[in-house]
Amino acid sequence: MRISTGMLYQTGVSTIQQKTTEMLNTQQQVATGRRVVAPSDDPIASSRALEVSQAQTLNLTFQTNQGYAKDSLGLLENKLAAVEEILIHTRTRAVESGNGSYSDSELGSIAIDVRANFDALLGLANSQNGNGEYMFSGYQADVQPFTGNIDGVTFQGDQGERTLQVSPSRIMSVSNSGSEVFNDVRAQLGEFFAVPGTPNGGTGHVAQSQTTAAYTGTRYSIAWDGTNYNVTNVDTGAAVVSQAGPTLTFDSVQLEMGGSPSVGDVFEVGPSANVFNMYTNMVRALENPSTTVGIIGAVDQAIKGMDEALDQVLTVRASVGSRMNEVASLEDVASDLNVQYAQTLSRLQDVDYAEAVSNLTLQQTYLQASQQSFMRISNLSLFNYLS
Repeated sequence: MRISTGMLYQTGVSTIQQKTTEMLNTQQQVATGRRVVAPSDDPIASSRALEVSQAQTLNLTFQTNQGYAKDSLGLLENKLAAVEEILIHTRTRAVESGNGSYSDSELGSIAIDVRANFDALLGLANSQNGNGEYMFSGYQADVQPFTGNIDGVTFQGDQGERTLQVSPSRIMSVSNSGSEVFNDVRAQLGEFFAVPGTPNGGTGHVAQSQTTAAYTGTRYSIAWDGTNYNVTNVDTGAAVVSQAGPTLTFDSVQLEMGGSPSVGDVFEVGPSANVFNMYTNMVRALENPSTTVGIIGAVDQAIKGMDEALDQVLTVRASVGSRMNEVASLEDVASDLNVQYAQTLSRLQDVDYAEAVSNLTLQQTYLQASQQSFMRISNLSLFNYLS
């Protein structure tokens, strides 16, 4: 086999380039701390590392959502705790107002306090989070959920609950509709609430209510036309009765109306009621005691209403607490997953520094040897032996 000078040079340069490439690759591994600098270094490890990295990124997204959920639920729990305190205080004042020795002026003072409680409760119902979103408006975060005053409150939101995906298999509610918290306060089975509705600009209220037979949950609307109270069955739309009052008797319901309603004022009878309307009825009764039955009936209903409203808030608050505990558990799981992903990526990608430094030293020796060998071989020529 003939070995030409060109072949000697080509082989020498190729060897030097190969050793230089190997040394540079090892230098990159040492500098970056990664064994797999390019996918070609280890295609299988690179593919697996990509999968793990994607899973890790998704897990970090869930952790971010868990943080948002924790903040939202914590703020919600805080507002519900404040609502609970207001309802307890109002109930206390209702019990106090049942003292038969109180004068009208003393009852008026209690009414002022209850009005203040109403305003505070309405403010909490219209609470906003740090992003300016209304907490109790359902899906309509930019819509104020409750509008109005002591003469009547209207709910502008919806029944929706905003959600966040906090794990691959869990989409969690991070809000509760104001309708659930404030609107649908349920009476005990076989009982009903009778309260002013909207509109209600006069001083009319329900001074006393009772059943004359088994109450089955039918809802009624009572409208004052200036002469009579016109009762309508809300469920069927049928007119029931029209009476001048103050005593109204229809189906299984008997009411004693108090105060002076304005034309068009509406009253609601049913198995559930709006907590704000309960406040309206209580304030009207305290400010304008019935000349026939006084305030005992209205106070009794107010106490029952506050009890049921408090139970409802406690139920929602318990649900919020349960979700907060779940988020805490999911945070622990996500944190453990992050550690596992980091360990897996380290095993797939990270370089063994002892091995890499040893290889680098050996490759430097190989490169130097290749360079020196090439220098010696390139000097071999017959002309060196001719004189």
